[in-house]
Amino acid sequence: MLTLRTAPGIVGRPDVRLTRSTPADLVRTTELAPGVSVEIDLADPSRWYAADVRRWAAADRDLLEALLGPAAVREVTGLLASGDAEAGVPLEVAPATVWRRLAVIDALDWWLQLPLNQGLLDAERAIVRARAATSLRSGALRRTFVDRAVVLARRSADEVSTYLNGIAGASLPRALFSGLSRLAGGYASLAREVDGPDAVLAAVQTAWERVSRAPSMSVAPVVGTLPTLARSTSGVDPRQVRARIVGSDVQLIPAPQGTAVRVVVPAFAPQPSPVVADRLMVRLVDRRSGEAQVPTLLTLHTSAAGTPVFTEVVPLRGASVEDLRADVFDADSAEPATSDTDLLRQRRAQLVLSEWRHAAAESRLSRSLRARNRGLVRLLDALAPTTGPLFHGGPARSDISDLVNGSSNHPWFSTTAAAGGPLVAELAAAYDDH
Repeated sequence: MLTLRTAPGIVGRPDVRLTRSTPADLVRTTELAPGVSVEIDLADPSRWYAADVRRWAAADRDLLEALLGPAAVREVTGLLASGDAEAGVPLEVAPATVWRRLAVIDALDWWLQLPLNQGLLDAERAIVRARAATSLRSGALRRTFVDRAVVLARRSADEVSTYLNGIAGASLPRALFSGLSRLAGGYASLAREVDGPDAVLAAVQTAWERVSRAPSMSVAPVVGTLPTLARSTSGVDPRQVRARIVGSDVQLIPAPQGTAVRVVVPAFAPQPSPVVADRLMVRLVDRRSGEAQVPTLLTLHTSAAGTPVFTEVVPLRGASVEDLRADVFDADSAEPATSDTDLLRQRRAQLVLSEWRHAAAESRLSRSLRARNRGLVRLLDALAPTTGPLFHGGPARSDISDLVNGSSNHPWFSTTAAAGGPLVAELAAAYDDH
């Protein structure tokens, strides 16, 4: 149940905000149409965390009903007309499965700090948008969603085709084969939405035909090790830089003259996107007061070891290096610098999310809990001793330990089911590890 708060006509505030009162860390916002956005909490992907409508009367009613359900839309419209909703009204919202899946994929795209094939991830983002469009009655908005899906699918088609051609002839685990089959089917559907033949989209179908001719689909357990966990105490705030852009180890190297410091942040990928490279910034933050200095644009260089890094010399402005941390952020981020305590919790949330989902993908491929439990044991080893939930909505260390030793009923362990199920890119990454 969401709480409705209204502010019609107030500049800078949405007419309608539906939100939960419980705090959450793994939240991401997706704008679905101008002035209409939803928030999903990856610790509870079974329902909306929030929804904002900038101008309720002007919003597409078809979209609102798809997101919230016809009954909720009628109730909100009536409350707005009566002016009785200022203090907040609990509101029952209907489930919106495909739309929640869309928001979950977008949120995972932001939060998952794992080596994923971005083409596969973007392809899934495209196809879920096309599926969501089918829940809308025919009209301009439905056509807009389909057109956006086609653009995103075409943009990722080369990378998807390359991946498929690379595994042609391999005997794949059933879960991965099924996921890739759905992607290929989505591309076939999108190809029917364009006028005339589309060689870019058709290339995915051709590559998939090579994969689907494999003699058999393996269901044998997958054996191997998980990637090394990040153990750095770096100050990268995962809310401010999307995953898979920078590494976890931010270095502050004092300059010889003592009045400046060089910030060095390793790039996550061997070839960072030039779009990202042009807007990654850093600001020095005083650990004691939380005061942030003027931000500086980071530049992409190749280190002495031959690896790409984002770096820049930043003046200390009279502060001591020991009292500062580097706050790296995307220029488009609206998040202010946060406290060390909040930062630690956010980073812990991202670590647990990434490693739990990787372990769950391993288990899905192998149909065995042993691979999952190996990953969870290593996650426990990487986490500092602490009591209580590791982050808002997350499990405690004891919950993870209970799951390894037998069972746990904590809701976190259902986050990889239904709308939160593994991405095709996650299954492919788990398969590629071996």
